[in-house]
Amino acid sequence: MREGWRESWGRLGRFAARHQGLFWTLHSLWALGWGVAFLVVGGKRSDLLRWGLASVGFVWATGLALPALLGGPWIPEGRKEAARKAILWGQKWLLQGLAFFILPLYHRSATYPSRNSVFVGVLFGAALAATIDVVYDEVVARRRWLFGVFLSFVAFACVNLTLPMVFRIGGRVTLAASALVATAVFLSFWARSAPEGGRGRHGLQVAAVGVLFFSLVAFGRAWVPPAPLRLVSARFGTSLAAGGLDVGEPLASLSPSSSLRLHVIAAVQAPAGLAEGVRHAWSVNGEAVYTSRPIEVTGGRARGFRSRSTVTLRDLRPGQVVRVEVETTSGQLVGRASLPVR
Repeated sequence: MREGWRESWGRLGRFAARHQGLFWTLHSLWALGWGVAFLVVGGKRSDLLRWGLASVGFVWATGLALPALLGGPWIPEGRKEAARKAILWGQKWLLQGLAFFILPLYHRSATYPSRNSVFVGVLFGAALAATIDVVYDEVVARRRWLFGVFLSFVAFACVNLTLPMVFRIGGRVTLAASALVATAVFLSFWARSAPEGGRGRHGLQVAAVGVLFFSLVAFGRAWVPPAPLRLVSARFGTSLAAGGLDVGEPLASLSPSSSLRLHVIAAVQAPAGLAEGVRHAWSVNGEAVYTSRPIEVTGGRARGFRSRSTVTLRDLRPGQVVRVEVETTSGQLVGRASLPVR
């Protein structure tokens, strides 16, 4: 009977080996469907973001420990590849779920077209990379520097969203904390590639790379959507309604004028309990004409917090475009609205 079981398992193993390409393809399709499920949930259950931090921590720890586990005596030689695949499967399951979960939240905060829409595209690419087995197992996971870049990006995206949405911490503090975590993740993988000799020189290289990486993350904030902030609406008018919370009569276009006083009411949506500073940057045909003082936006309003600014425009001519960009005090674009001159 035991021989029969061995023969059955042997046939099953040979069958799996012959069709492993098909099996991995089906698994990737299943993983994509699993990711789509997280995509739907991410738009409704942002309170689950705190578990994203645990996912990043698990992948970070296992990514650092995997070479030692496979190189040590704890796992029998014949089972090391199976152990590697099991750990990588766990990493992929967590990373793809996390990336697809936060994707719609960044998508809602991004402005198209703009620099911060590139961030959404890269995040979508990271989600796909964690979904396709051959890409993650044979390309990302086998190159420590690439794995470090991959995980540091996902960690940045997770922390940058979790702090304001779960802990109500926003602004420069969130960006700085996200940059520090991302830099620490990247350096932990970069540093482990140190040669046996010349560790002092390698330490200087690690420090230099760390400063460079942190600078790229910290000063590249214009490329990051201001999630969870979102521009809900923007109305232009030449007068204000009673109470000053809306314009008297919304305008769809402007007429040529030698001098025109124009108001804009921009509604910015944010989670309850979050306070964030924004400002309005006015321009005509791309030339800056006025930037408002910082306006504190408080979250929790379904239709958004209404921010207001006023400017006097001169020598408006047909064909020109008046534009207002709502941005955070950290320089992240929340959204924009335009008004043509006809």
